[in-house]
Amino acid sequence: MKKSLLLPALLCGAALTAGAQNVETRAFYSTNPENAVGRAATINVNGSLTGWTEDMCIATCGANDMATAFKGSHENCVLDMYALYAAWDDNNIYLAWQMCNTGDTWAREGDGPLTDYGHIGNVPLIVALSVDPSKPGMTGKLTDGRCVWCDQGGMGTTFDPAQVHVDHLFFFSGQAGQGKPAMFTAVNAKGETDYGQGCHEFSSIGVKYNLTHDFLPSHLWRQKTHADYDISGTLISDPSIIENIYDPECYDNLLAGPVSGLKPHSHEFDTFYEMQIPLRALGITRQWLEENGVGVRVIGTRGESAIDCIPFDPSMVDNVFESYGKDKSTSHEKDDIDVITYAMADIAKIRDLENIDPVDPVDPIDPVNPDDPIVPTDGAYNVYFDNTDSNWGSVNVYIWDKAKQNFQITGAWPGKAMNQGTVNGRQLYHYSFEYDEQNPDLMIIFNGNGKQTADLKFINNGVYTFSGHTGENIDVNSITDIAADSDNIPAVYYNLQGVEIANPTAGLYIVRQGNKVAKEIIK
Repeated sequence: MKKSLLLPALLCGAALTAGAQNVETRAFYSTNPENAVGRAATINVNGSLTGWTEDMCIATCGANDMATAFKGSHENCVLDMYALYAAWDDNNIYLAWQMCNTGDTWAREGDGPLTDYGHIGNVPLIVALSVDPSKPGMTGKLTDGRCVWCDQGGMGTTFDPAQVHVDHLFFFSGQAGQGKPAMFTAVNAKGETDYGQGCHEFSSIGVKYNLTHDFLPSHLWRQKTHADYDISGTLISDPSIIENIYDPECYDNLLAGPVSGLKPHSHEFDTFYEMQIPLRALGITRQWLEENGVGVRVIGTRGESAIDCIPFDPSMVDNVFESYGKDKSTSHEKDDIDVITYAMADIAKIRDLENIDPVDPVDPIDPVNPDDPIVPTDGAYNVYFDNTDSNWGSVNVYIWDKAKQNFQITGAWPGKAMNQGTVNGRQLYHYSFEYDEQNPDLMIIFNGNGKQTADLKFINNGVYTFSGHTGENIDVNSITDIAADSDNIPAVYYNLQGVEIANPTAGLYIVRQGNKVAKEIIK
């Protein structure tokens, strides 16, 4: 089934028939154009365009087509989806999506769209996947009725399972390294999820993402219509101008040369994201993927509701001229309820939704090797950092125990320097320590070159990158560096509240000596 062309066309009818879904194909919108499904390739998710090519494109949008182009154009954090790409190999699905900010073609330096360097802020982005349509379709809601990552009801991004199937939702910040990104899955037959059983943090399942401020496509079709308001803020344009986003005559290609009335566009305001999702986190293999395909959609939100998505869905512009609850000068699209009904883009194969092999009912989520427990019986902990992509030069590790009043196992920030070593021919940074607490809740931050990761859950023997735990755990015996000689380092004493004691008297203390942390009773 050819799902769309890069040509003007009529909207598909609202009523679904077997194997048919709503797809927007007018103007420069497309979903799997000419049946494109991406291609097999291995991508190094390091925050660059490297490895990505135009033949991996599986969906497109127009630029400057989101709600804030018509109401709230003075705002910062422009969320404008433009192109979606896909690749895969034996172990991962790779996604990339181009976002753009063409505010520099009309705004002055320092105006809203160009504040914060014109870049996307700490707002939620969502990747929705459809793997197994025989499983309950997710609604995008929690068991308490709210939408995922929304503090209040009555706003957010939802899905109509009768129209579009979703069974994995990835929530993460537009600023890589912020917050606790996680994958959500359904916990009941209603397709609802929660922050317990249904929540799987990226650091525990090997998902990682990165970004660069650059632009991949060979075209940049920008919609040129905007709304006009009088001095009181009342709309004086005809609201039907929103329909111009569907008219190819209302677009200019900014890469084709100067456009009358506009300043040149700089790609420093555009953002290219890339993501790596392990196949095992989805419970599938490369063979299954290539035989059945997986559906995908990427959604940009302002924290309360969606603003734009790719492939496009008309719910992104159904409340454009209504007012945002906190500021009448901006659009209700930021805090409405969006119900997505249009087809996803397919990866690896154009899907036949009625003939997809069910995924085996196993729990593929936790990749941690059971032979490498979180709490080792010998009290010996090891952790690794792959610095290939970050290229920090040197790496520090900061580890603390939440269960012990945030006791700083590696001392004060920025913690301890990691040792460089070789593991199975790979250059990795390594840090080891001894800790004899029975029920720790360990957290870790890697830092270097003025940058740092998010607060990450510590996984013993785990390999991390800037994006978090890679899902890989390795044997400490395979590393060739040498840990510090703790016996020759002075001991430092702390009370059980983590306060350093210079001259300990009789009592129970936590003692740090080099890489060893243990309890000691002074009589």
